[in-house]
Amino acid sequence: MTYWHMQMHPNDKSFAEEHVYSILEHKRIIGLGDWNDGQSVIAAFQNEMRVNDIVAIKTGAKLVALVQVIGGAYRVEGDNTEIGWIEHRRPIRVLDWELEEKSLPQPRGTLERCVSGNAETTHVIREWHGRVMKSFKKRKLATSV
Repeated sequence: MTYWHMQMHPNDKSFAEEHVYSILEHKRIIGLGDWNDGQSVIAAFQNEMRVNDIVAIKTGAKLVALVQVIGGAYRVEGDNTEIGWIEHRRPIRVLDWELEEKSLPQPRGTLERCVSGNAETTHVIREWHGRVMKSFKKRKLATSV
């Protein structure tokens, strides 16, 4: 299992504030658009992210939700809905919502893997995930798929 942090918006961060909560809750996906300068980010999303990886969804530095990847990457083209820009998708389950307006200390990038266990961002995400897993175990909920 790997920790990641990502943001989901086309070119306008106000999109995330208005729609990302609904996308996570009702569509149960995370994803990226398709842009020329983003090919390495898209490749990481498709080829490096795995089932059971944990992703902190953020808008800028502000945390939104903690999600678990529950399926493989797939591509959708020709979707004319408000989420049609999300061409590269993965199914998720929402583990928790950030309701206290907490932020990441190093929020850079559209999609970043937490590679250093000593980084403050990794610590924040790992600690949040630990609290969620403790709750899941008490309630006898599955912690992996």
